[in-house]
Amino acid sequence: MLWTPLAGVGAQAKVPRTAVPDRDTVATALLAAETREYAQRLTTLRREYLARASWADLGDRCNPGALRVFTKDTTPALQTALQALVERMEQTILLQGAGRSLATSEARALLRVVIGWEAGIDRPRWDEDGAGVHRAVATGLTGDVPDPTSPGCLPSPIMGDTVTVVVPGFTEMEFPNAARPRVKAYFGRDGQQRARDEFFAAVGATNPSADLSSIVVAPMVIWQDYAVVGVNRPRERAGVAVGSGSNGGAAYLLRRVGGEWRLLSIVRSWGF
Repeated sequence: MLWTPLAGVGAQAKVPRTAVPDRDTVATALLAAETREYAQRLTTLRREYLARASWADLGDRCNPGALRVFTKDTTPALQTALQALVERMEQTILLQGAGRSLATSEARALLRVVIGWEAGIDRPRWDEDGAGVHRAVATGLTGDVPDPTSPGCLPSPIMGDTVTVVVPGFTEMEFPNAARPRVKAYFGRDGQQRARDEFFAAVGATNPSADLSSIVVAPMVIWQDYAVVGVNRPRERAGVAVGSGSNGGAAYLLRRVGGEWRLLSIVRSWGF
């Protein structure tokens, strides 16, 4: 009689081991899945937003630019839903991009576009499917206006030789290429105070009624090919706010297409 040893008797049975992912691997996978979900959400929201939009005919006198409009959203409920859609895009970009470094070429290019637009030097193209043929309207009161006495155009009543900008989140920028107006930038958290001190030392000392109007670009948040940019235009005299204390302001959504930042939406704006 032959004796055959039974498996597991006198020796431990071999059980195949299943690899257990470590904590960092699991966290990385979850983060990647979340990123894909938010990116897809932005794609879907943008597609819905563009599908509801059309273009306003502003004519071609004095280069008024184009304005994205929503002629079908005529009721308060539809207008509220449209604003909520835009704000969901804004919130998604802020949630994913807040805290990311602005020390990148993409951020400097974005700043260049916003400053050029705010200063009345040039205008971004609207974000649209295809080549993109529509230019944005002028910001604030920077655009030329029709001359009521002739077919020509008149320069903006508030434009001067120099535009003062404050960019707290940067230490340098790519200046718009223009002979006029000249852009004078102040960087860092104390940039606005330095702009104020210089202006009132040079101008306010001899002209106490002189107003300092500046453009403060903050915050700026970039995530993937999207960005949220806030702009305020404070106005003050001898260090004190004049009137409302502002020439207005706005929050913009932009999208990068082939290296070019285009305007997706004016999320909100406030007056003068």
